[in-house]
Amino acid sequence: MANQFERQLRRHRVTVSQWAVLAVLWTHDGIAQVELQQLLHLDGASVTGLLKRMMRWGVVRRERDPTDKRIQRVYLTEQGRRLESILVPEAENTNAHALQGFSEQEVALLIDLLSRAFANLQEPLQQGGFPLH
Repeated sequence: MANQFERQLRRHRVTVSQWAVLAVLWTHDGIAQVELQQLLHLDGASVTGLLKRMMRWGVVRRERDPTDKRIQRVYLTEQGRRLESILVPEAENTNAHALQGFSEQEVALLIDLLSRAFANLQEPLQQGGFPLH
């Protein structure tokens, strides 16, 4: 699914990482950069570089929080907002194609199992890494 979606995004010159940022901002425009990092499970340097490229592209902008100058907030530009109507249907089409023939119960089970697997992988990262044994 990820490979298929990546091919769809590439047609619009969007990377999977950029998609992730845009998807967060479509629902949380003006989020603090540190919160964005946490939601994406990325380090600060990765998000900073990603945002700089997206700012040059003209889809996001960063501003200091007016009440706390230590906080950088990330906002969509008009161009970034317009991408939602183009890219969300691409994601929906990829999901629909991958899940054709699945019952609603099977889709719910798949999402539950994948969510649990993802959560399992996040725990070691939050504790400083994976065990070596």
